[in-house]
Amino acid sequence: MLLTKWFAPKPWSVADARCDLRIGGASRIVMRSPDGAEFPNIGVYLEIEPGRRLVVTDAYVDAWTPSQQPFMTLVLDFLPHESGALYRARVLHWSVADREKHETMGFHQGWPLCTEQLAALVEASPDGLS
Repeated sequence: MLLTKWFAPKPWSVADARCDLRIGGASRIVMRSPDGAEFPNIGVYLEIEPGRRLVVTDAYVDAWTPSQQPFMTLVLDFLPHESGALYRARVLHWSVADREKHETMGFHQGWPLCTEQLAALVEASPDGLS
């Protein structure tokens, strides 16, 4: 799965990724720290527009089973651009405390690194990953 090659900022890695890409489908991405600690990110897809938009939330853990500790909703947009595509990631946190926790975890440093890793993967692919 290509997600394992770009979704965690190096030297972190993706230990496991399972994505049931359909509305209500489960997403399970386990990030692994350099020291081997694993951090599961579990959610459900709310919106899917192939090649354009992906929305996933951790408010649910599978189907429509509520999460005990919701943290955020992630909106990924891929928009047409003169040089190819514009990738925009927006994170909507449930509270200011959740946002601050995410910032402390390295959100502002990690997301740009993941974006660079995704761009490198696309640029290295002869077909642009299509």
